Amino acid sequence: MSDGPQDPYDRADWLASSGRVDEAVALRRELTDDGDWEDLAALAESLARWGRADEAHAAWRTAVTAGHPAPHRALADLYDAAGHTDDAITACTSAVAADEPRAWSRLADLLKDADRTDDAEAVYRAAIAAGHNAAGSELGRFLSERGRHEEAVAAYQIAVGTAGVAPWPLGELLEKLGRTDEAIEVYTRAVAAGHGHLRGRLARALEHLGRTGEALAVVRDAIANRDRAAYNGLGYLLAKHDRIEELMTEATRLRDDGERGALMLLLRGAGTGSEVGGDGLRQIQCSERTRETRED
Repeated sequence: MSDGPQDPYDRADWLASSGRVDEAVALRRELTDDGDWEDLAALAESLARWGRADEAHAAWRTAVTAGHPAPHRALADLYDAAGHTDDAITACTSAVAADEPRAWSRLADLLKDADRTDDAEAVYRAAIAAGHNAAGSELGRFLSERGRHEEAVAAYQIAVGTAGVAPWPLGELLEKLGRTDEAIEVYTRAVAAGHGHLRGRLARALEHLGRTGEALAVVRDAIANRDRAAYNGLGYLLAKHDRIEELMTEATRLRDDGERGALMLLLRGAGTGSEVGGDGLRQIQCSERTRETRED
């Protein structure tokens, strides 16, 4: 019978999976004797995974005392999982003080879970003041959920343009407030910055203001950038605004090119966009159904 892998790290996991947790813990502890941070972190994480929560807490507290980087938030997560909310908040507050990445976000979540919403808002604002502009996005969502929409817009505007921050919530909120022109500006800048998936939102906002030609140009740009789903939007716009000749031309081209998937998306969008659909459109739909029947 195999006695498992010889590599100490793999062996520790193998021992634990074999029910020999005490041996696994002892081996992991041996590996932390040189005080290496990664080994200590691995010990704490393994202890938590193996159901030794108290020992995991102790390991992270040792790391805190030793001044190792980024142990506070891990300790907060362990406390939170154990239902010790106050201890988790205290540990996460220390994580913020130690400038652990996005610890402010975790602290705000803990405070919200504890119904300390004023304190959570203060954390977001302090994070922004400390230069963490991404906190503006979370603050924006927090304020919007509480009906403080104008303040939410201001918060979102702080965050937009920061790496990793989605621009669409700001645009969506501006549309909700009837500020569609501003939403269009947000979407336009976002698309130019590489957020091509927002072309659909941009097209809908343009169409809402009656700027149908611009909306169609955006949809066609999406198609040119290989967004096949945009055919649905193209069909919707063309049918809704009675541009049946253009719709027929596009449908015929797709059919002749064998682009059946794109054709179905186009026709599905057309059906949603308008009940008008002329005879030519119905003929293409019938023709496509006839072709499918023959091939089957």
